Amino acid sequence: MAKTAGIIIIGDEILSGKVQDYNSFFMAQELWSHGVRLSRISIIPDDIDQISEEVRNFSQRFDYVFTSGGIGPTHDDVTIEGISKAFDINPVVNATLRDILEKKQGHLSPEQLKMAEVPDGSELFSDGTLSFPLIKFRNIFIFPGIPQLLRKKFIAIEKLFNEPIIYLKKVYLNESESMVAPVLNEIVKQYVNVKIGSYPVIDQIEYTVMVTLESLDRESLNAASENLLKSIPDEKLIRVE
Repeated sequence: MAKTAGIIIIGDEILSGKVQDYNSFFMAQELWSHGVRLSRISIIPDDIDQISEEVRNFSQRFDYVFTSGGIGPTHDDVTIEGISKAFDINPVVNATLRDILEKKQGHLSPEQLKMAEVPDGSELFSDGTLSFPLIKFRNIFIFPGIPQLLRKKFIAIEKLFNEPIIYLKKVYLNESESMVAPVLNEIVKQYVNVKIGSYPVIDQIEYTVMVTLESLDRESLNAASENLLKSIPDEKLIRVE
């Protein structure tokens, strides 16, 4: 079984539509490419109790948890406090983060010092490319909400995920999904370790349905793919990737 992950996007601005979430889409792509299966994405407000509940739940259910947002200096940045509450610990000022901030900003105000807080027992990760380390607590990776910063930090930690590759095939068909469904139902029954998805499109001239097949087992994936192709008339098959 592939390792599992959950993403928690934190921010009132996402829920109100003032800011668009790009981070979950980016992380979903990166996790899949490293063999980690994303199981759930949750978007929650800047609320300590809701953060606490969601983080505790995700940490128990998934191998990896990724939070985005709520680690700045303002009143609504409460992610660190929420995670700390989830595990009945206190936020503490990390000496390394405090030193980095002092070198950049001089004497720190209480608001600036807030950015050096971490859940007690956290560890820091930096590969030499990060000016400000990533905070990790247990199986929870705590990311900023700014997409450019999140991407840089995420790329820096990707080497930690050395999971088996998830093999993928995409089959493009010029056929209605209802006609393809019986074929897919039979293949799903036969190949239980192959995950199959069917996605109709309405804005493509070339094809009307994209079928995806993915598995950790390449032989099973190839067998399921061959079974599908044999069941589809040649004139309905556009291409296979």
